[in-house]
Amino acid sequence: MSAVTAYDETTLNDAGTARIVALAYAGAGDSFTRADLVFAGVDHAGSSYEVRVFLNRVDVAMDTPREPAAGYAGRIHVFGHGGCFGDLGHCDVPELSLDPTDLRPPHQLTPLTTFLTVTEPLRRLLGAGAGLTTVTLLPIGRPPRRADRAPDPELFRFQSVDLQTYRTPPDLADG
Repeated sequence: MSAVTAYDETTLNDAGTARIVALAYAGAGDSFTRADLVFAGVDHAGSSYEVRVFLNRVDVAMDTPREPAAGYAGRIHVFGHGGCFGDLGHCDVPELSLDPTDLRPPHQLTPLTTFLTVTEPLRRLLGAGAGLTTVTLLPIGRPPRRADRAPDPELFRFQSVDLQTYRTPPDLADG
């Protein structure tokens, strides 16, 4: 496995609707069998949302086609908790215990890790002679009425994103 990491240092696109992550990957000599974008430290305390992911395309909006030719790589859904309705401090996530005898499950608002498999979109980029330079994230709120859905770049908060590529050993690839 090899990985390229970017941290939550993003910029907004010109329309202010999407977050752009600079993530350079040339793929030189890397014959991967799978590629994933792994998002760590994802906040899911607020409302639910969808994140549309585009490779090497920064000018995205709600009406950008979800097609490979438009740089579309896939989408992630984050199912939120809808905010905090408890007493003061109820939704504060405590530090994880390092005690090996502490068998309690983690707090329900502990930031999560999620991934999007981008094997084919990345292969298309590399096959066309282009390396990966940017990953654009278009978070869209998911209120019940479709008419109320709109991009909101502040919805998707995360600590880091990794591009992880995997290679299957030749003796395992044949069956």
